[in-house]
Amino acid sequence: YAARLAGTAPDWQPLDIQYADYTLWQRQLVETKGPAQLAYWADALAGLPQELALPTDRPRPARASYRGGSVSVKLGVDDELRELAASRGVSVFMVVQAAVAALLTRLGAGTDIPLG
Repeated sequence: YAARLAGTAPDWQPLDIQYADYTLWQRQLVETKGPAQLAYWADALAGLPQELALPTDRPRPARASYRGGSVSVKLGVDDELRELAASRGVSVFMVVQAAVAALLTRLGAGTDIPLG
């Protein structure tokens, strides 16, 4: 950060491990445990809906255009949220994820909600 502020390139040392090393390890893992992992996740995710039927302000088009927009919202994390997470032994992220799942359930998405 300091180097970029000064208008120079960072003086980093080369890493011992490169991304290519990680990809090789990942490939080895998939080759050895991949079939069992694929079978597990295929079973765990079987029957999930292709889309969540949530109330919308207009009908869903017959074909997806993928021209959606985005809305940026900055959420502050207050002390109560941190205290709730700490009291349950979870992270703030987990509390927020549970809140999103609860909201989607109330909007009619059911109780088995795939969040990713």
